[in-house]
Amino acid sequence: MHPTRQKLLDTGLAIATDKGLRGLTVRELAAAAGVNLSSFVYHFGNRDAFIDELVELWYAPLFDELKAVATRGAYPDALTQFEATMQALIALVGRQRGFINHLFGDALAGEGAAQRFLLSLPRRHPLLLLEQVQRAQAEGSLVAGNPVQLMIFIMGAVGLPLVIAGGGRQLGWLPEQAAPFLAHIDNPEAAQQRLVWALRGLRRPQGEPL
Repeated sequence: MHPTRQKLLDTGLAIATDKGLRGLTVRELAAAAGVNLSSFVYHFGNRDAFIDELVELWYAPLFDELKAVATRGAYPDALTQFEATMQALIALVGRQRGFINHLFGDALAGEGAAQRFLLSLPRRHPLLLLEQVQRAQAEGSLVAGNPVQLMIFIMGAVGLPLVIAGGGRQLGWLPEQAAPFLAHIDNPEAAQQRLVWALRGLRRPQGEPL
């Protein structure tokens, strides 16, 4: 990649992590990167194209990390593979939740690149997890039922609290009295425990038909 292009993307990622995509202007980006506006236009054309590439640059290594966990060895069964992949996802969200919280907020505020990315997610890591759930059901490890519903249940119990709590902290509107509650939900270790509980409840009882 051309050094100027890389510099703009690296600088843009730092700004977006701090301010969100909505807070990223081309002039500020160019100034922070020490690049003139004509160079930005030469490499990216316009702001939308830049932000689309920026979000993909952020997401690609995270998705690769999840896929590596999913395929790293011989898991004894599909449920163990799913649990390991979910544990890796929780760790990633814990590390990246500042950017993730901005991403959701930006999408709700009408930022096109954020909306396009979120609309593309069903074809990405959620599909990987859904396929693991379906294999675990086929093996008899998980209860029968609509696999999408199972995914919604697990994500709602495990991952969504991290995003909600992080958004509240980011916006700064929650009172101090909420801090003890946030400590329970804005916490990757607590999310790991919720995953254990969720999977325990969804395991197929012995003798139950597939």
